Amino acid sequence: TQRKFLVQSLGFGNTVDIFCNLKDIPAVLKEALEPHQEFKVYEFWNRKLARLSKKRLNEILAANKIDFKVK
Repeated sequence: TQRKFLVQSLGFGNTVDIFCNLKDIPAVLKEALEPHQEFKVYEFWNRKLARLSKKRLNEILAANKIDFKVK
């Protein structure tokens, strides 16, 4: 009943692909990724991945009253 998101790190070596719910994105970004590591967030909807911009991700987090901002 909740949206699914894919957080994917960029770069070579230890790449991370984590599926999570919206409320878990702040924890994934803080704990699973290194500071200043580049990443992309995708929304998994209707069996398709749609890339979210940082601006759109911040809008979704604010709309759901999650106190976290992606820089």
